[in-house]
Amino acid sequence: MKYILLTLTFCSFLFAHKINLFITQENEALDIYSYFANGAPCQNCSLVIKNNDIIILKDILDENGKYQYKPEHENIEVIIDAGGGHTAQETLIINNIKKEDIKTHQENEENKKYLNILLGLILIFVGFFILKKIKK
Repeated sequence: MKYILLTLTFCSFLFAHKINLFITQENEALDIYSYFANGAPCQNCSLVIKNNDIIILKDILDENGKYQYKPEHENIEVIIDAGGGHTAQETLIINNIKKEDIKTHQENEENKKYLNILLGLILIFVGFFILKKIKK
């Protein structure tokens, strides 16, 4: 039982530094927003925008974890780096950008997190159930 609690505690720390990337298009500009799993903005994180592996832009996000960019190419890749191997990236076709607001996006991410936790607990339960049946 002690090992299970230690494993669950360790797994909860894995979500602590997950970086989320949210991009919307308003008028002719892209609004890039990046935040950690706890909702804190990714302040001063590195931003790289590429087109076909050619770096178009290197900059940092502001104190709110935001950046506004006017795209010049049809296909781009947005990469956010918070250091220590914590990165998020998304490849975009400018005409197909989602029209979702940030609140809806954050709620969807929160629901995914809870669904993953529930799925993990179910898998643990099934594993113990199978072990109990095999032991008999």
